[in-house]
Amino acid sequence: MLITELMAPLLGDWQGTEQQAASPWALASGARAALRFKHEAGGSVVVQDYRQVRDDAMEFYGHGVFLAQGEEVWWWFFDSYGEPPVPAVGGWVDGELALVKTTVRGTAVHRFRPTWDRLDYRITLGAPDQGEVAPFLAGTYSRVSGH
Repeated sequence: MLITELMAPLLGDWQGTEQQAASPWALASGARAALRFKHEAGGSVVVQDYRQVRDDAMEFYGHGVFLAQGEEVWWWFFDSYGEPPVPAVGGWVDGELALVKTTVRGTAVHRFRPTWDRLDYRITLGAPDQGEVAPFLAGTYSRVSGH
């Protein structure tokens, strides 16, 4: 299946608010965020632009690249922290795109749940030395424009 077909529910521009838990990288905070998902390279990939402005005025930027391998979705996310991206892998189940990424810092599960006019995005984290998974980010966004 083409990535543009798999990612069609996400395509477009979104804006909303987020709540982020404390982490080794930042204190807990609310934030405003904007996301854009669009197809590129003749429809062979979907790219994502992300900008977060936290309540303390700190900014975080990211650029994602999604690729389909059959029904499986691969996602590389480059961000303003500058670490080399490790791919997250997953797929769509019951209207939700779930992607799992494991690094030396632990396992992150990213869940995108779009409807026509709303996008819910959740990240849970599990530390490598702990079996517990904890909520890290909860965002709710409204569609600004479709694709």
